[in-house]
Amino acid sequence: MNLVKKIQHAVLLHRLKQSKIPLRLWHKTIAQMPMAQGYLADEKRQLRVLAGEVLRLKTIIPVQGMVLTDEIRIMIATQAAMMVFGLASVNNLTSLSWLRNWNYLIVYPTPFRNGRENLLSPDGSLFSQTAIESGETNYQGGIIINWQEDAPHPLRAHANQVLMHEMAHKLDMLDGQTNGHPPLHSNMSESAWFKAFEQAYEQLQKQIRQGMKPAINPYAATNPAEFFAVSTEYFFESPAQLQRVYPRVYQQLCLFYKQNPANKKQTSKSEQACLL
Repeated sequence: MNLVKKIQHAVLLHRLKQSKIPLRLWHKTIAQMPMAQGYLADEKRQLRVLAGEVLRLKTIIPVQGMVLTDEIRIMIATQAAMMVFGLASVNNLTSLSWLRNWNYLIVYPTPFRNGRENLLSPDGSLFSQTAIESGETNYQGGIIINWQEDAPHPLRAHANQVLMHEMAHKLDMLDGQTNGHPPLHSNMSESAWFKAFEQAYEQLQKQIRQGMKPAINPYAATNPAEFFAVSTEYFFESPAQLQRVYPRVYQQLCLFYKQNPANKKQTSKSEQACLL
């Protein structure tokens, strides 16, 4: 082990000792999270540190009778930690700067009514913006999810990860716009990102127009921001499916999240393995 790795290992051990998550409870909790099983032992230790930091920095608020157990709190924090696992430095785990634009997370027990008001159109007709939502976020507020749909479940070909979806929107908002284009790393190509996502988005819309079975959740065809959020869900829960139908989108997400979930069993945090 070289000096740099020894220092990183020492930092990790120090942060583990400070973690808000007791070791026994951590193991009991992540054993119930199928998406966590692809991480190696050392990576799980880093996830525990990151999840502990999420619990320290973010407020989780249960509403409408939601019972927020310690296990559920750890599951939620671990989902958030998985999103930024490749983006956080071992030497600077406390910053979590990629999560800087939200401070709280509201948890409903089931899908919820969004509470938006009725609006009057220019022609005088009244229409309602009220709807039942699985999750929600916006520029100024925190993140809202429902636990019924966000709770860990067996991995599916068609992904459903409510918190990761809303967190993707928050990442997208970091540059001041919600357009399916989060702030990219300096080694990434803007043109390659836009080309990959625009082609996949147009392909999905074409499938829907022609009455074909969509390759991923058709909600992704709503707009480019939703395409990025839905693609993020697939990237973490069903990476092989995303890689098969939209390989260039998968490649760009590998480069952005600095993870390669489709190849978890063979390697760990290997950004270079994402290259086609």
